[in-house]
Amino acid sequence: MKTKIIAEIGPNHNGSLDIALEIISKLKNKGIDFIKFQIANPNHVYSKDAFLAQYQKKNIKETSIKEMSKKLQLSQNSHKKLFDFCKKNKIRYTCSAFDTNSLKYIYQNCNLPFFKIPSGEILSLDILDFIKSKNLPILLSTGTSDLKEIEFSLNYLQSNGKKDITIMHCVSSYPAKLAEINMNFMTYLKNKFNTKVGYSDHSKGKHACLLAASMGAEYIEKHVTLDNKMIGPDHKASMEIDEFIDLVKDIKLINKVKGNFKKKLSIETNNIKKVAMKSCVTRRDLKKNQLLKKSDVCFKRPGTGIPPNQLEIYIGKRLNKNIYKDRVLKKEDF
Repeated sequence: MKTKIIAEIGPNHNGSLDIALEIISKLKNKGIDFIKFQIANPNHVYSKDAFLAQYQKKNIKETSIKEMSKKLQLSQNSHKKLFDFCKKNKIRYTCSAFDTNSLKYIYQNCNLPFFKIPSGEILSLDILDFIKSKNLPILLSTGTSDLKEIEFSLNYLQSNGKKDITIMHCVSSYPAKLAEINMNFMTYLKNKFNTKVGYSDHSKGKHACLLAASMGAEYIEKHVTLDNKMIGPDHKASMEIDEFIDLVKDIKLINKVKGNFKKKLSIETNNIKKVAMKSCVTRRDLKKNQLLKKSDVCFKRPGTGIPPNQLEIYIGKRLNKNIYKDRVLKKEDF
């Protein structure tokens, strides 16, 4: 199983299609599996009582979360252009939606590889209803959820049949501190719900992502920006392009090291095996037609003859030639 990499652009284009296209251009041909965006109609997402998160207040100028969201949104038509541009550059477009109208649009127009349910939508029944009615894989982010909420969402999504669901371990803090990542919880989710797991990262640096890859994350999602100093809610918790490309290389290397679930000895290892393992070796000169006895044999290197654990098969068998002392016994000697 190789870890697949999602470059999460989210709102880091700051509402500019040109910036979004520039980010895609810088990330193409870098081994990234998916480039992900976010889409929402702020009028359908935010009530008059909605408010900014503390981290958003620090990173933006707007005083209203709806005002902030409106400035950061790309039109539905722009998302279609992003999808077409990604397809042209042989990288998969994907997107999280925060209202059902936006969700229906990207589903119908952007050939999604999977549905990504954001942390805040894990209990949104309208979104869950649409997603469970379709036959796409699901990535379920859990950053703002407790175990009961995760279990509810899993059961709800699967209420009309088994779904391909990956639970995304996540810490919804921007940026998340390494001490609160708790990556072992990803393994706990995998064991408790008997499902695939992944990791959506909001920490600085690459340590958490590399750990997740080594621990079996099916997907790793990491926020990417052109510049951490840009104004916007997610830039400071995102990774700049060059550092992200280095992360991709490291995850690809981890994938290579992880390998698969089969044991296959390389040519080099087989050569070492012949040197390091032992064979059945004669304790004394043995004559043709002699029946082999246990006392005729000791175990010595190299491992090119009859292995010690197969000695009993040959005890009492007749030799077909003379064999001198301290020589390796082989099956063709009988």
